[in-house]
Amino acid sequence: MRIIQLLYSLSSGGAEKFVVNLSNQLAKEGHDVTICMLLDSTNPNRVFNKQFIQSNVKFKSFGFSKGFSLKKMTTVCQYLKTTSPDVVHCHLNVIPYIFPLAFCHKKITFIHTIHNIAEKASGLKIQRNINRFFYKTKRIVPITISKKCKESFERYYKLNNISYINNGCPPITPSRKFASVQEEIKKLKHTEQTKVFIHIARYNPQKNQNLLINAFNNIYAQGYDFILLIIGRDFNSTLEGKKLQSISNPNIYFLNEKENVGDYLLCSDAFCLSSTFEGLPISLIEAMSCGVTPICTAVGGIPDVITDNKTGYLSDCTQSEFTKAITRCFKQQINTEELIQHYKTLFSMENCTAQYINAYKK
Repeated sequence: MRIIQLLYSLSSGGAEKFVVNLSNQLAKEGHDVTICMLLDSTNPNRVFNKQFIQSNVKFKSFGFSKGFSLKKMTTVCQYLKTTSPDVVHCHLNVIPYIFPLAFCHKKITFIHTIHNIAEKASGLKIQRNINRFFYKTKRIVPITISKKCKESFERYYKLNNISYINNGCPPITPSRKFASVQEEIKKLKHTEQTKVFIHIARYNPQKNQNLLINAFNNIYAQGYDFILLIIGRDFNSTLEGKKLQSISNPNIYFLNEKENVGDYLLCSDAFCLSSTFEGLPISLIEAMSCGVTPICTAVGGIPDVITDNKTGYLSDCTQSEFTKAITRCFKQQINTEELIQHYKTLFSMENCTAQYINAYKK
């Protein structure tokens, strides 16, 4: 099949990384895949994940500035008509750019993956009504990324029989920088028994990093032996990010953005996510593929992934409960092999891709 993956940018977000992983796997299985991003590619932050695209996947940037216009929509539709793909797979909120083509061009299958709970992924109210028309008539086929996201979609749009396909990711393997990361973390640890926690996300109110920092400040005050590695951008470039750093205890390290996040995961004991809402985070699945214990707030699709005390620790979004979830990680051990097997069974990239191929064919 000739498949176009359409999204805004290839920034360091989970949805963007998922698109690259899915495209790589589709191309590996013999499909003709092009990743098309709408925004201008000259800003390095917008193309962070481009470095992970394999050579058998094509890439195109439309070079747009931010903001929707009829001219941009016409440009996208004309390109799609000219290239005549079998499938246009849209991600995040880019579907307004393909509305005219999806309405009249029945030879192309249009898929839209909603990467969050529906209330947070649908734009303005007027767009919700337009979206609903396209979803209801199947001119654009919606796919959600977890059972909880499917339920939120059905409530929000009042539509039933919507598919969901669990997010997937390829297994994490060490990069050429792995040995230096091992040495870096060894120097940060206080003892051989120091527990290494990791948080992977840029500064964002959705990620609720105030809760994360305050909980680990509590852990520090209680005398636990740990370090927390925070990997992501905007902690040095935003006032809120700088404030978080100023209130953090000495065992918390802000390491900025990394292209070899997997190396840090492989050297960690536990993965922390303190979000107020989520879809199904790619970083969480990557952590599980490494056998790293998840400690997360029970929002969005996260409870579809984690069974409390079996495949991780769940908490509500309060400081006291999140602190308790962290302390549980010190007191009892999640079985690493069971965690990896859980990933292989439900969240491998091969399984995820096979389900998308079935959706394309339907």
